[in-house]
Amino acid sequence: MKKTGLKVLAAAMLVACAAWAGAAERIPIKNNFPRPKPAALKALKGEAGKVFNAGWVFIDGKYVPPPYKVVRYGNVIRINDYQVTGEVVPWDEFIKTQEGVKVTKSETPVPGEGAAPAPEPEPEPEPEEEDDSWESSLDDLFDDAPVEKKSGSKKAKSSGYKPRPKKPTVTVTYTFEGEFVPNDTTKQLLKRINDYRTKIERDLRSGGYCCFSSRYPGITADGGAARVVMQKLPDIMKKSATREAFAANLRNAGLVYFSEPLIDDLFRNRIDYLPLSQRNKSLKESSKWDNMMRQ
Repeated sequence: MKKTGLKVLAAAMLVACAAWAGAAERIPIKNNFPRPKPAALKALKGEAGKVFNAGWVFIDGKYVPPPYKVVRYGNVIRINDYQVTGEVVPWDEFIKTQEGVKVTKSETPVPGEGAAPAPEPEPEPEPEEEDDSWESSLDDLFDDAPVEKKSGSKKAKSSGYKPRPKKPTVTVTYTFEGEFVPNDTTKQLLKRINDYRTKIERDLRSGGYCCFSSRYPGITADGGAARVVMQKLPDIMKKSATREAFAANLRNAGLVYFSEPLIDDLFRNRIDYLPLSQRNKSLKESSKWDNMMRQ
C-alpha cells in the first residue's frame, strides 16, 4: 500500500510540474517595440553575430533559453526572433545628413480648442457654526444687553488657481528624395548601433544576463553580476507566493537594482524557476567535469 501511495504521489507531482511548465509556455512575450522603418532596413541592412549558448535573456520578464543570435536589424537590435530595442539611433538622424532633406512641421490642436470655456463651479458654503455650549444660552438670557449672534454662514474664498492652457503638439517630419547615400556622419551613427549590438553579445558570451522590455529601460550585465543573480533568482521565484514577498526577498538577497515594472514581470513569470534551476544544475555539473579534465 505504501509503494502504491508513493507512486500516486509521484505521478501527481509530475502532472503538476507539466501543468506549471505548460502555463509558463502560455505566458506571451509582448514585444511591443516599434518596428524599424522600411527605408531604414533598406539603407542600413543588417549585421549578425554567430550563434552561441552562453548568457541569460529575459524579455518582458520571460526567460528565453539559449542558443542566442544577436542581430542588428536596420537601426534596432534583435535576439533570435525577438526585437529587443527600439531605434537605437532614430532614422531621422540619418535622414538629416542627406542632401535635399525637407523639414515639415505640423501642429495637432488641443482637444476642444475654440470652444467656450466651461464655467467654474460655485464654491460650496461652509456649514453654519453652532453655539459654544448651553452655558452661552443662559448668559444671553439673563444679560441686560444681549449681544446679537453672528451668522454662521461664511463666503468661501476662491483659490484663484487657473490651469495653464495646453499647447498644441508639434510634429517634425524629415524627408528626402532619391537613394540614401552613406557619408562620414552616417557611418558614425551606424557604428553606435553596431557597438551596442557588440556589447550585448559580449555580455551574454561572458555568461551575463540581459532584460529587455518596451515598457522600461533594458538592463545588460556581464558574467560576474549574472552569477550572483542567477544563484539567487530561481529560489526566490520558487518560494515567493505574492508580489510583495517576491520584492522583499529580492531586497533581502541584495538584488535592489531591479525596477518595479521588471519585478512585476519577473514575478508574473516566476514559474521560470524550473528551467533556470535546471540550467544552473547543468552548468555546475559541466564545471565539475571541466575541472576533472584539467586535472
